Amino acid sequence: MKIVIVGAGAVGGDLARNVSRRERDVIVVDRDPASAEKAQETLDCRVVVGNGVNPAFLESLGMADTDLFAAVTDSDQTNMISCLTAHRLGAKVKVARVRSAEYYRGDQLVLDGIDLAINPDVEAVRAIRHILWDAATTDVHEFAGGRVRVVGARVDDSAFIAGRSLSEVEKALGSRWALVISVIRDGVTYIPRGDTVVKPGDQVYIAGARNAVDRALAYVHAPVDRFKSVMILGANPTGQSLSRDLCALGVTVKLIDPDEERCRQASEELHRVLVLHGDGTDVELLKSEGIDSMDGFVALGEDEETNVVACLLAHTHGVGKTVCLVNRPDYVPLLPQLGVDAAVSPRLSTADAIARFVKRGGVVSTHSLGFSGSEILQFHLDESNLCLDKPLAKLSFPRDAVIGAVLTRGQVITPQGSTRLQAGDEVVVFALPEGVTAVENFFAKRR
Repeated sequence: MKIVIVGAGAVGGDLARNVSRRERDVIVVDRDPASAEKAQETLDCRVVVGNGVNPAFLESLGMADTDLFAAVTDSDQTNMISCLTAHRLGAKVKVARVRSAEYYRGDQLVLDGIDLAINPDVEAVRAIRHILWDAATTDVHEFAGGRVRVVGARVDDSAFIAGRSLSEVEKALGSRWALVISVIRDGVTYIPRGDTVVKPGDQVYIAGARNAVDRALAYVHAPVDRFKSVMILGANPTGQSLSRDLCALGVTVKLIDPDEERCRQASEELHRVLVLHGDGTDVELLKSEGIDSMDGFVALGEDEETNVVACLLAHTHGVGKTVCLVNRPDYVPLLPQLGVDAAVSPRLSTADAIARFVKRGGVVSTHSLGFSGSEILQFHLDESNLCLDKPLAKLSFPRDAVIGAVLTRGQVITPQGSTRLQAGDEVVVFALPEGVTAVENFFAKRR
């Protein structure tokens, strides 16, 4: 599969790292020689200097045989023109990063010729909404039309599974339990075995049917009520969009921003939201506005350090769940240890959404697991797959991966050693970074 990415910035770099693990023919384009040189040092793909809206330059890259063209620069106009040019030159799938709402009508881009427009703010809001509404969770990923869920949750000190091995948990709970496909401890992600002892503070990822996973969460995290009140730092487009969504769900929202003009504009747009002009790290302001009674706190400001500090202050004052917007991957492993419940990155959410267009070996969709490099992949099996009609225990499945769920004949099952995969099944797999390619090669084998 040939992939051309215009823009070697943060989103382009994340996307290139994601897709180049499984595709050899990946080209990253940037008009700035310094940016291109920096990208070449960190990316395992071809990086070229050029103008992504120049028809002659794009034609020289071979648009006619380009399977996926993604324009992800910081300029909406550049991205749209680049995609439209690639469309005229024969690129098959065109994806543009477009942030400004003025180019959309509803959820659809007003221009033809672009197959998918990704708005980073919308992707971030979607991720935060999942985290807040599933109050016991830190991540929610859905597959097979929502019938299969993979949910991340932090283990409470008093949780039933804390201090027990997974085999002990399965024996005690039986059908009330689901499959743990990965554990993150001290910033390290690994695949657990039956003798793995779960510790308080671990982040575990559970896979299975929606009802089974939701039921299993009760043994991981103390029961929580639906959110009734949320405080948001940042009256930017992301903060305003999240405020609208939460208000529509009946949540009381307080929105804080240090920019007076942005507060005025937000007050005019959000009639059911209390907009406050102030510093989100001002302890006295937070206390006077009832931070200690809030169910959730979301920091969406432009400055990552301010977001982190604000979340830590909210955590210190007893907020039920804190969500922090960050883009630096080196921050993410530290945040849970400091008390921040979940981190969301617009750039990673954008790269992840685009990467789902890259399908190989029966891959239907992929979801990145935070900044760890691990992935959750969904495969569709047809009658030519070599892995069919054999017990899973007899298959040479990659060691750095685990099958989390199988959707067969409309029913979601938790795989056992005796499970046999059938043509038409959908399979959800968790893979560590070093196992992603091996898993794709495994399911790509044909009779």
